[in-house]
Amino acid sequence: MKDLYTFDATPQDAGETYNKARMAYKNFFDELQIPYLVAKADSGAIGGDLSHEYHFPTLSGEDTILSCDSCSYAVNEELARKSASADLERPTTDRTSYKSWFGLSKDRSHLVEAILPQNIEVCEGAPPQQKAPEINPYLLKTLYPELDLGIEDPLGTFTEYWTAHQSPKTSQATDSPPIPQLTRIYDYKVSQASIDAGSFGNNENAVIQRVSEIVGSRRSISQTSIDLARFLNGDKCPECGHHSIKMQQTIELGHTFYLGDRYSKPMNATFTTPPSFQHVDVTAVVGGGGKQTPSTPARKDQAYFQMGCHGIGISRMIAAVADSLADKQGLRWPRVMAPFEAAILATDENKGAAEEVWDLLARPADGWHPLDTVLDDREGKGLGWKLKDADLIGFPIVIILGSRFAREALCEVSIPRLEIALEKVSMADLRHYIGARLDKI
Repeated sequence: MKDLYTFDATPQDAGETYNKARMAYKNFFDELQIPYLVAKADSGAIGGDLSHEYHFPTLSGEDTILSCDSCSYAVNEELARKSASADLERPTTDRTSYKSWFGLSKDRSHLVEAILPQNIEVCEGAPPQQKAPEINPYLLKTLYPELDLGIEDPLGTFTEYWTAHQSPKTSQATDSPPIPQLTRIYDYKVSQASIDAGSFGNNENAVIQRVSEIVGSRRSISQTSIDLARFLNGDKCPECGHHSIKMQQTIELGHTFYLGDRYSKPMNATFTTPPSFQHVDVTAVVGGGGKQTPSTPARKDQAYFQMGCHGIGISRMIAAVADSLADKQGLRWPRVMAPFEAAILATDENKGAAEEVWDLLARPADGWHPLDTVLDDREGKGLGWKLKDADLIGFPIVIILGSRFAREALCEVSIPRLEIALEKVSMADLRHYIGARLDKI
């Protein structure tokens, strides 16, 4: 991990530093010539008011990023929220069947049942399709912060816990637990008639019956009209309103955090202020939506540091790029990540010419920035073996001096990431040909 920690005097200065770090990360990933997404993110346990993640799209990624093809909206799924409740109206009659999702609080006292349709219509392609929605657990966690999303069987855990605590054998041996309760929350597509009827789930199920016995009358219904389903491809963008949401599996390569006094205040990390220093007593907005209200230390000549932390995962970036860009022939490194930018392969009879090509590419000249070039002059290895090894290693540019060079004085150039294979180029045109394509690899 490549880390950066910043300390500033004011929220305004910290905001400028944060934006400089973001720009530095953007320039870094731009230079890598790899696809990446910058998304607003949840600061999580690290805390603070503002953070952005830098993601590399890959099918093996553990994160899901939502982005819009019609605007600049990009956000981690953990923060994605759909339309406001004021925009949502319930149907008056039944149109579909429903299903339930259960969540349980950390102290095992609060069971939440979220009810949503079995199928919904989505605009992914034309015509619209019917798909089975999944619950948005991050939204439920926002509504009910006490939920423990790590519990695999909330219903079973709830009934087992309260069966034990209500048993005569344990009721006096344990501390008095919180009172069990059940809350139901309905997706806005659930009809009002169904809510009034209150018949959801399989009432013949023994676990459901046991839940009813445990909670008794301690049950409530949330009146919030809300979309409980996770986003799907083609959903409406929360910012621009177009049905152009795209979901991508990604791996996080970097993260920037604006921390404010999240850590400096508890640690009493202060600095001595100059006489002209102005303590900030109002909320300061930091670039991109972060907010921080710094408090004042006991001494008037002291102020808390405004902090930030930023990091890029170097090893996971290398692994992610290698995994995603490789093909059946081998690795396909971006030019700035490859062990060498170009490799020269030649038959024994063209060894002298290969050294000339190396001089041509690896030495500076007017209008030419030298390439980091390797000449494969390993003895006892044929050209075919060297070609396979170059493919396996993943050199961005491979220049071959084989039989065609001996006959016609033409090099054969391969640039796998641009799908260029064995393009015939003279030595005189080699710099121009390669230079015109460097920015794309």
